[in-house]
Amino acid sequence: MRDFTLDAYQAYLKAIKKSYRSIIRFDEYFSSDPKPGQFCMIKHDVDRRPYHAVRMALLENELGVQSTYYFRAKSHTFLPDVMKQIHRLGHEIGYHYESLSDAQGSIIEAVRDFEANLKKFRAIVPVRTTAFHGRPLSRYDNRALFRLMRQKGASVSDFDLLGDANEGIDYTGILYVSDTGRTWDSAKNKIRDTVRSDVKVNVAEGSMLLTYLRSQPHPKLILLTHPERWSHNSVDWIIQALKDGMTNGIKRGVHLLRPADKSFRGGVR
Repeated sequence: MRDFTLDAYQAYLKAIKKSYRSIIRFDEYFSSDPKPGQFCMIKHDVDRRPYHAVRMALLENELGVQSTYYFRAKSHTFLPDVMKQIHRLGHEIGYHYESLSDAQGSIIEAVRDFEANLKKFRAIVPVRTTAFHGRPLSRYDNRALFRLMRQKGASVSDFDLLGDANEGIDYTGILYVSDTGRTWDSAKNKIRDTVRSDVKVNVAEGSMLLTYLRSQPHPKLILLTHPERWSHNSVDWIIQALKDGMTNGIKRGVHLLRPADKSFRGGVR
């Protein structure tokens, strides 16, 4: 099976449906009390090529699966018609923020940017959860935004949000599997896409992931994909594989050469 194709994603979804009674969106998770003891949540970070997200959303809808799509507020991804279409299919739309990077580390400007973009999203679809965008080439780490807000007395509820996919979840006891860097290996090509989990599994390749999902996987799973990476034909697959390879090389170089993230060493203004 060639990985990072819609056929491969369909195989993963079918395996997940057989292994998990509960496949829920992030807004449903945050609204639940108590939290479910067994679940799968599927998270899509729409960084580029939003029409790939539409294809994935349609496939999920055909299989009776609902997931969460986090869109950036950039002109190439912030497409109202696309977000409305995905929302109508029963999926959740969330805001994929990068406010600290856009504000060059200014917490005051970052909060203004966050609020303005959230308002822009909510003029189109309901938005109740958020997730940070890694921006690996930026020296400012967007994971720090809510931590810095808390230091100033603010919280997610001040923005009428149920929660944040990174800050609002205790990942202890949750298996987190991500396609960041075009690999399922949790230690490879991932700069900021990491969580504090004590659940690890060796699924370096797609065939290993599929086998794992079919054979009594961990009862709590969060699966992250980037729709731009999932191709619907061979030409697109080759082009995206080349892009991912180049991007991984650049990320590794920048990560080795730049100083530590300012947002984590007190440099945020």
